[in-house]
Amino acid sequence: MGISPSSVAGSTPARAEQSANPLIGAWNTPDGVPPYDRIKPEHYEPAFDLAISAAREQNQRIANDPAAPTFENTIEAMERSGRELSRVASTFFTVASADATAANQAVQKAIAPKLARLSNETMLNQALFQRVDALYSKRAELGLNAEQARLLEQTHKRFVRAGAALSADARTRVAAINEEMANLGVQFGQKLLADQKANDVFLSAAEVEGLPADQTSAAAAAATAAGQAGQYLFPATRSAAEPFLTAAPNRAAREKIWRAFSFRGDNANANNTSAEIKRLVELRIERAKLMGAATHADFVLSDAMAKTPAAAMDLLMGVYTPALVRANEELADIQALAAKDGITDVQPWDWRYYAEQVRSQRFALDEAQVKQYMPLDGIVEAMFETTQKLFGLTAHERTDIPVYADGVRVFEIREADGRKVGLFYADWFARPTKRPGAWMNSIRVPNGLLGETPIVVNNQNITPPAAGERALISLDEAQTLFHEFGHGLHGMLSKAYFPSLSGTAVARDFVEFPSQVYEHWITEPTILQAHARNAAGEPMPKAMLESLLNAQTFNQGFSTIQQLSSAILDMRLHQLTELPADFDAGKWETEQLRELGVPEQIGMRHRLPHFSHIFDGGYSASYYAYTWAEAMDADGFDAFKETGNVFDPELAAKLRREVYEVGNTRDPAESYKAFRGRMPSADALLRNRGLK
Repeated sequence: MGISPSSVAGSTPARAEQSANPLIGAWNTPDGVPPYDRIKPEHYEPAFDLAISAAREQNQRIANDPAAPTFENTIEAMERSGRELSRVASTFFTVASADATAANQAVQKAIAPKLARLSNETMLNQALFQRVDALYSKRAELGLNAEQARLLEQTHKRFVRAGAALSADARTRVAAINEEMANLGVQFGQKLLADQKANDVFLSAAEVEGLPADQTSAAAAAATAAGQAGQYLFPATRSAAEPFLTAAPNRAAREKIWRAFSFRGDNANANNTSAEIKRLVELRIERAKLMGAATHADFVLSDAMAKTPAAAMDLLMGVYTPALVRANEELADIQALAAKDGITDVQPWDWRYYAEQVRSQRFALDEAQVKQYMPLDGIVEAMFETTQKLFGLTAHERTDIPVYADGVRVFEIREADGRKVGLFYADWFARPTKRPGAWMNSIRVPNGLLGETPIVVNNQNITPPAAGERALISLDEAQTLFHEFGHGLHGMLSKAYFPSLSGTAVARDFVEFPSQVYEHWITEPTILQAHARNAAGEPMPKAMLESLLNAQTFNQGFSTIQQLSSAILDMRLHQLTELPADFDAGKWETEQLRELGVPEQIGMRHRLPHFSHIFDGGYSASYYAYTWAEAMDADGFDAFKETGNVFDPELAAKLRREVYEVGNTRDPAESYKAFRGRMPSADALLRNRGLK
């Protein structure tokens, strides 16, 4: 639906300016992709303003329709409204996270309150809610098919959870809370990115002595690009910090890198995130009370598979307890080895270095040597071969698609018979303006209502290689590559008719299942044998491959405690019913970790000051979802192993049909049971991590 002339106010020069804006009107681009080659930062806000105005008018027309509400004139009409806004928003937010320049950050700051305001106006609109509520109250009489009934149920739930059923005063307060939280999320994210950049570490040649060549050459190139030729630049990102901490013999240098990475958002400067954390938690507590929930965690989980914080915590603690036993065993091994170097006080910056030495001795593995057989391009080929073997899909690179940043690649995904499924944008390398972590997002979701095909994006923060050299990645980065593409497949393969039920629009503790189960195939011997090759094209030696696979559960006490401590603190924080006036996130974090018995040498994977998942990423009271989904993914992959063929075509077709294609057209528990025949227990998860 185009923007009607009535929604465009202003003089003729204003209209001329709009016509010059590539975001407005038809996109004459291949496959209707965003015209990133012509979009400038100054185009976004005017396009948002027009699209917001159009969405507001469309919603008002639905709300004020004199005809009695029907599924078509209310629920389906809402699915059709705001499409211009969805198009502009998905185009911008793809860039806002991946290339957060000062100009793009300014746009994000300007539009966040506008979008929050529109969302409040829509979801708290009483005339609109009354139409939805009237249909919901007689849903059994409407003759709806299963997907229509699911859409009506989910639409009604969204209104209720947004506060539409509250009193007028409560609705006003919820609207104000939502707008303030939207602004705070933007502030948190922008502060974190700024502090990450401020925490860049420049090291001398002596400090990087003993590092693998791929790390030093990339760091030297980065330093030169930053105007510090002769030094070595390590940004405060996971993809740079963890390989350094694993390989660097220089203990003082390890401490510098660890502190730079661990204290993002927790420095005594303007980028400290403690104020945003405190205020966000206060607002979440207040909103939960207004919504009639005991806590924010109760409110969030009432719409998840887990249903209650108690159920989520039962799983977390059931894994945490054996993991802590294993972690303390691992610590003893590390302390014994470190003592030989005269280190009697093992610190967090020592763990990975000595754990790697223990692994090397126990499994005859050298991480630096392993990486020589793990080129990014080869692992990408492995990923696409896996997809072809499982689902018959093929990937074909497109060079005619405009992209938003250098290094972004685009692939057309096709069915075995050549039919186009959609487009996949791959943005794998780190850049100073990219937010930390790895993620998937959709630019366009597949749906039958509007006849749209999918466009999905994967982001990672792999350290770029020096010019002319191969990008070498760790097994962990390879697993992340597969993980995010699992999300991508979930987004691309959906057969949902309605946009809001399509792809990854599912419960938080289910959305990670399709991505995490896909990770398992990177460690399949046939995949690694075919694609793990060194610069000469030689495959990974059989002994190295066997050792690598045998070592998969090594150091799982450490990695499990790191992840679960973050999940447990997220859940505990969001089960608070009030905050003291002097609440300090850092002190609270320290107290909680001490009570849990988390060894100081391990700590959290995501400390609160930089925990963007829960303060700027929609995972508040939901970080447990990775563990919840792991119970499903471990059990789900067991189903393949039970067939004797991890590429079993019949089971792969079932996984695609019952999980990847259904989106949110039914309860996620039904989807899992349709695939597996039953719900999982934590047993497969514990076996998968070598904790049982």
